[in-house]
Amino acid sequence: MIYQKLLDDTFRNQCIEKIAAKVTDENIPYDDPSSDVMEYLQKFAISLGVDISNTEEVVNESFLYIAMKNAKDIDPLTKGDEFGAGFS
Repeated sequence: MIYQKLLDDTFRNQCIEKIAAKVTDENIPYDDPSSDVMEYLQKFAISLGVDISNTEEVVNESFLYIAMKNAKDIDPLTKGDEFGAGFS
């Protein structure tokens, strides 16, 4: 039986923060990642316990998290469409 860790909010947020820290620490460009970068970070997400079916989404959320964290004085609720967040 394969063990799947559920992506509850706490676990998901921890993974997003760890991936974002890896991107930052390794100076990985997050604005237009290559397929190699995506594969590398998805493998890292799997090593954290993220199910393979959720890795792309979690990595993309990590990029969004970095972009929003680095934005100066931007309210994500009113400017979220600038980040492709799907909320505006």
